[in-house]
Amino acid sequence: MDADVEQADDVATEAAEAASAERERSTIQFPYMDLKDVMMMVRAIHQNVGQGEATEDQLAAWMNLSPKSSGFRVRTGTAKMFGMIDSNSDGLRLTPLGRAAMDPAQEGKAKVEAFLTVPLYKLAYENYKGGVVPPAAAFERDIRSWGVAAKQTSRARQAMERSAEEAGFYESGRNRLVIPASASFKGGSEPEVKAGGNGGGGSGGGEPPPTIDPIIKGLIDRLPKPGSEWEKSKRKLWLQILENSFDLVYEDELGERPKDAFS
Repeated sequence: MDADVEQADDVATEAAEAASAERERSTIQFPYMDLKDVMMMVRAIHQNVGQGEATEDQLAAWMNLSPKSSGFRVRTGTAKMFGMIDSNSDGLRLTPLGRAAMDPAQEGKAKVEAFLTVPLYKLAYENYKGGVVPPAAAFERDIRSWGVAAKQTSRARQAMERSAEEAGFYESGRNRLVIPASASFKGGSEPEVKAGGNGGGGSGGGEPPPTIDPIIKGLIDRLPKPGSEWEKSKRKLWLQILENSFDLVYEDELGERPKDAFS
């Protein structure tokens, strides 16, 4: 087990113990581990089964963890909160966002969207964008007012800072939360995906088909077949990720992001 995993396990063990006593007092969701830890889990699934499914035993073994350990449970819960993996009766698999994070052309955008999928982080971004993030003590007072349990404000702040760094939000300085230029949602940096593309030739004239952002297209492709079962919690997660995608990909009619984006 490497040093990063050992350190993360220490954090996870402390987090699990704290969760049993304090987490229920918080009224807003936040993870105890960070986006870097999630990327390790996403990479393990991608490298071993790609878009397939892995059992908990398999995934834990790939990460040199016990499937019964608090470290594994906290990692799995954190990855789900970031919208990177989901689970069903057959096992764990990457979401469209998780798969995008493994594509070098989409990795930066996917990390930004994963960060903004966490309710506490969305709220912090919305409150501090265009300004500066206050010093630690004031920041912790803010997140306490947003619903984080008093004894967990320091842990929540530190986890958010590590995740913000992993997602590139500190490119303009650690006192600002700014979507990184490397994850620009405008311009032609990402490959164009044709709506309804089938790999064939041209459309025979007329207007070219519209383009769909790869992350949005991945979400649409992920929709279950009509008439099949789809758990309500998974529907809500899908809609939340889709809403965040719209806020990041599109501008409002004034050329600005909506004022209520990520709220």
